[in-house]
Amino acid sequence: MIPAPKKKPLLPWILAGGGLVITAVIVTVVILVSGLFTGGNKANMVDAPTTSASFQYPEGWIRTGENVTILNEDGSRPAEHFRAVNKSDSASSMMVYEAGDRPTGAVTTEKIHAAIEQGLAAQLAASQEDLVYFRSTSAFGCLKDFAYTDKPVIVERDGLYGYSYGYTCFSNQGKITGEYLVAYDTVGVSHRMTVEAVDAEWASNKATLTAIVDSLKPAL
Repeated sequence: MIPAPKKKPLLPWILAGGGLVITAVIVTVVILVSGLFTGGNKANMVDAPTTSASFQYPEGWIRTGENVTILNEDGSRPAEHFRAVNKSDSASSMMVYEAGDRPTGAVTTEKIHAAIEQGLAAQLAASQEDLVYFRSTSAFGCLKDFAYTDKPVIVERDGLYGYSYGYTCFSNQGKITGEYLVAYDTVGVSHRMTVEAVDAEWASNKATLTAIVDSLKPAL
């Protein structure tokens, strides 16, 4: 179990990088299928059953935590949540996707760009303590020793505008590597995705793991 992050002033997830807190687990439903990927070969990918966006994840991964109550750092609840792991026991890789509600009013491109650029600036200016905190509750979660493997950069593709970065840190699974993407689509729906794996698995399956993030497209 990942220790809860220490309390501190809560930043909007678009600025802080986000995180999720499971507040009430009712029933965890898992879908068991065969064919876990191994080695350095790219796994067969399947479409995720989400409505806010389309993306693919490896065939044979197990969807978990469907019947839970999720709260974001700012107290909001995601409109959609999808989490999957590479096996049911002692998982060594995981992905988490969340989407926000569709705004009721019009959202301009200028507002989207301003929010993302403000978030990117906050990410780049964050202290080591804050960087660990930002990534402390998504997927396996960081406990200490955060470092970038790829510095945060603006991502603009497929109707998304956001930023992404690669990172490594120490978690309750040991040393992990991950990739994080946060973005808005053109109608103002927020999307974020975290993919993490223990270092050895990331090294041998990097093409598959990064393909999960690269496959994300909004359902406009």
